[in-house]
Amino acid sequence: MKTRNYRILSLLTALMLSLALLSGCGGSSADASQSSGSAASSVATEDASASSATAEESAAPAESSAAEAESSTADAETKHITLTVTYADGSSDNYEIDTEADYLKDAIDATVELGGEESDYGFYITSVNGVEADYDADGAYWAIYVNDTYGSYGVDSQPVADGDSFALVYEVY
Repeated sequence: MKTRNYRILSLLTALMLSLALLSGCGGSSADASQSSGSAASSVATEDASASSATAEESAAPAESSAAEAESSTADAETKHITLTVTYADGSSDNYEIDTEADYLKDAIDATVELGGEESDYGFYITSVNGVEADYDADGAYWAIYVNDTYGSYGVDSQPVADGDSFALVYEVY
């Protein structure tokens, strides 16, 4: 008898907490005032909401596919970017590049010679146009700047947008 009462009390507590959670997550004040009502009405309300969302989602594919087609067309547009490579001696090369690439490495591969290796974090640049940076020897590395700001991505994951300016700069840590 004691175990049965404990189970019923646990079930009621779980039901009350579930209803309170549902009313706090977007339910109306009417839902909260019906907390003493049955769980079946709560489930029916959730089913009706899910059916309504499913109906809206099924109407969306036509709009969604049109937007995706437009987006893929926009992605394939030619982007004009600039690239400056600054070497250890302070000299630099400037490039004007028109590309359809989405990422910097693909955009500059045909213009500059990148040496490096794949790592867990992406492509690690060890040389640009034959100029090596050996971090282990003297702390030198190739830094990436995007629109005059130190880059947050590697060369193979840095997005490219029309009008961006990039710099590969030989730096010593």
